[in-house]
Amino acid sequence: MAIFENFMELFQKRQDASYMFDVDYLDDVGDKIYAKRMAVDKVINFIARAVSTTEFKFYNGTNDLKSPWDYKLNVRPNTDLSAANFWQEVVYKLIKDNEVLVIKNDTDDLLIADSFVRHESANFPDIFDGVTVKTYQFKRSFNMDEVWYMTYNNENLERYVSGLWGDYGRLLGRLIEINLRNNQIRGTVKANIAQGTQEQKQALLQKYVDKIFSSFKKNSVAIVPVTDGFEYNEVSGTAGEKNQSVDEISKLLAGFTDEVANILGVPPALVHGQNAEVDQNSKSFIQYCLKPLLNKIDDELNAKLFTQAEYESGKHVETVGIDRPDMFDVAEPIDKLISSGVANPNVILHELGLAKRPNGDEYVITKNYTTQSKGGDLDDNN
Repeated sequence: MAIFENFMELFQKRQDASYMFDVDYLDDVGDKIYAKRMAVDKVINFIARAVSTTEFKFYNGTNDLKSPWDYKLNVRPNTDLSAANFWQEVVYKLIKDNEVLVIKNDTDDLLIADSFVRHESANFPDIFDGVTVKTYQFKRSFNMDEVWYMTYNNENLERYVSGLWGDYGRLLGRLIEINLRNNQIRGTVKANIAQGTQEQKQALLQKYVDKIFSSFKKNSVAIVPVTDGFEYNEVSGTAGEKNQSVDEISKLLAGFTDEVANILGVPPALVHGQNAEVDQNSKSFIQYCLKPLLNKIDDELNAKLFTQAEYESGKHVETVGIDRPDMFDVAEPIDKLISSGVANPNVILHELGLAKRPNGDEYVITKNYTTQSKGGDLDDNN
């Protein structure tokens, strides 16, 4: 039995075979890793799910552009992943690992590398080799200009996780330990074995104790037979002790999540699903977390999908996701922009991520905004 592997060592320290032991079920290092991983995963997955709703739209100037990349980016990047799952995985890896590499194989599938080696060069494009996707490792090398490679500045997150969480991890382990101890079965064993060598006595006692605790573990009702020279007493430590509330552990884990969310620019209330100030928190999330992340993706795609001449002529790709304004929420400002001549309908449609319409480039200015050449009020007969 693993938790009693040091039983005989403790027994040998006391010649009268009377002792008390308290087994710690928790590995402190494991507790810290678990707590960190859970908080980091929760926040990063929140961001990744937001990006997975993104649609990639291609333009030639301000006009819609048909592109062969439209299907790959918005429907099926490869045979195994939908576009939503693909981009969620890309963003998760980008934030968690601080970098992500996407390659295109011989069948034009977009694949996310699980591991790779980057060889940097000052005067030539960097080279990636040892690229592994799932269980397959590519034999060839990839140049920077034929892959999508993005980095994410999360040094603060890495520093925080590796350094400042030590105390929190130990505290979490202690809280869980207290909860386990409140309902832990403890006992004392006293034995008087007259016959046999010391080793035989120890082996006999160990065998008997193993049978007792095996019975406690497997059976809802366990009866210990009384044996001459052997006595077992239950001394569980719950009596007279105040149970540690599980809510304290939940609050501590929530604190982990809050710290990670703040580092990544996500209002913690959104991650926790709280409704307080949801509009303001959503705007803050879009402004300080989502848009910078989408800009990184935009820059990389524009650099790799278009030549410099094509980009300068107006060809480009834009990401349209949850950061797009809701047309119903901005209906009144839209009316003001169009009626005042500040924008035409197609400009508004572009900002909303919607397709343009014929004659949408014409400006329609209402009477209230027209210039009057006469003083005083004008009626319809003037």
